[in-house]
Amino acid sequence: MQYKRHEYFRHSFDQPLSATFRILVEGSSNESNPGNCMLLDISANGTKLASNFDIPIEIGPVHLRLNFQLYEANINVVGEIVWKKNTVDGFHYGIHFNGDASTEKLIIEELKLRRWSEINSTGDSEG
Repeated sequence: MQYKRHEYFRHSFDQPLSATFRILVEGSSNESNPGNCMLLDISANGTKLASNFDIPIEIGPVHLRLNFQLYEANINVVGEIVWKKNTVDGFHYGIHFNGDASTEKLIIEELKLRRWSEINSTGDSEG
């Protein structure tokens, strides 16, 4: 599966951010049990995550419900896996969010608050 992202910004985490995911079953309201993953980077429209779980994306479009916290708000967003890569420690996945404008705005605002907090806690003058 080939995917080219067109993002204006993408925030990479110094330390990966803990998150959970559930696999959505196509054509029903059923979801898998939660699995653990780590967010490696994020934008308003998607994220790259790492997991030990081998999600079979070859069977067709696979959607995940991700739950994470960037700063204060709990963010719950659905996205489609657009690429998968085997790694030494498991798998990396590219997720394109199926969010709306309010979810995109929440992610941007939470990233701003997180970055502001990081700058103030380290005394870093760059931003």
